[in-house]
Amino acid sequence: MEKHRTDCCALMQLSKVDNNTSLGALKTAIVKLTKEKYANTEVGVTTGNGQTAIFTIVSPGENVLAANLEAVGFKSVHKFERRVGYPQTGDLTMYIKNL
Repeated sequence: MEKHRTDCCALMQLSKVDNNTSLGALKTAIVKLTKEKYANTEVGVTTGNGQTAIFTIVSPGENVLAANLEAVGFKSVHKFERRVGYPQTGDLTMYIKNL
């Protein structure tokens, strides 16, 4: 599981998650990221921490991941097509959580 900053300093992406990402691992990450949010004191200076929202993308077939994300408070907010060339197995789903 990896955290990636975005150009919006309040938003981060959680990547390298899948059906094998445990509920416990997600809960631990949320606790850590919430602590980082409240520990940020440098307004206008990017330290890599302090984001207030997390998003991740769930691929078709990642039903366990989707259920685990929902269990820790993520909401499904958008569906979109996979890139051209990928098998047509269904849409990607964006999940987001405010810390």
